[in-house]
Amino acid sequence: MNTKYLGKSGVAVSDQIFGCWAIGGTYFTGAEDGQSEAAIREAIDAGITSLDTAYIYGKGHSEQIVARSIKGYDRTKLTLITKLWKDRMAKDLVETACDQSLKDLDTDYIDVYFIHYPSDTGVPIADTMEAMMKLKEKGKIRCIGVSNFSRDQLEEACKYGQIDVIQPCYSLVWRFLDLEEMDFCVQNGIGIISYCTLAQGILTGKFSRETRFSKEDGRSRAPLFQSPYYEGALDVVEKLRPFAEKYGVTPAQLSIRWVMQKAGITAPIVGAKNPAQVQDNAKASRFAISDEDFAAMDAVSRDFAYGLPRFKTFFSAR
Repeated sequence: MNTKYLGKSGVAVSDQIFGCWAIGGTYFTGAEDGQSEAAIREAIDAGITSLDTAYIYGKGHSEQIVARSIKGYDRTKLTLITKLWKDRMAKDLVETACDQSLKDLDTDYIDVYFIHYPSDTGVPIADTMEAMMKLKEKGKIRCIGVSNFSRDQLEEACKYGQIDVIQPCYSLVWRFLDLEEMDFCVQNGIGIISYCTLAQGILTGKFSRETRFSKEDGRSRAPLFQSPYYEGALDVVEKLRPFAEKYGVTPAQLSIRWVMQKAGITAPIVGAKNPAQVQDNAKASRFAISDEDFAAMDAVSRDFAYGLPRFKTFFSAR
């Protein structure tokens, strides 16, 4: 794996980042701790040395799985990424939240600490950023990021401290980033690590119009999994299959690679529940899409993604 740097921070990430959301067990179903730990170790051994988690992924459970999985590895060769949940954004709660994540991760420092969402309780971003900057001064975190922020919210946060990276949703079927924050980040040297690279499984090519999710699975409520958007996204997958066949890869590997090659994206986050999925995902780093095919895929993607309603997030239509 190659490495890239996040903004001006000096923090390096692998060109794929292992996503630890699913292994937390509170949004997706089917994760098993032993397999999750094996998947993380498989990822590190494959050169995917950056791990993205959050307190809210199981309220510490995902972080604890990460902690167990990285025992025996050189901590200085790993990049640990976690997030501050929105109920802990008040100035007097930020350090306590960070300390809990440090404990759950069993580490002395966090490489990238994200503000997971903008406050929905009126906490001024100035207050949260002041507390985040103090964490950085104390050496508890190495750099600060914001996740799920609009461009206006990002610009406001930048007034109160250095933002080195953002974490938006981005894939071949979800591209609001292009229309909002991308230009600002490129112009200001802010890194972008994107999540939902496979659109929570749609871009694997394994789902059909008959696929259904249980009420316990968050995808049963996500806007992109509702008609008519779900059917439209599946149509995109079918239009991309010839490109996958041309390169001898799966639709998932093709979709990951496309995001890896997208100008402005530092690295995509890709989750896995077991070692076999990690091995499959890692193959996206072993080929390249030609400029001509990249542009053709871009056109297929735009026809759908740019026509979506402006959902608030991948998880909420409001």
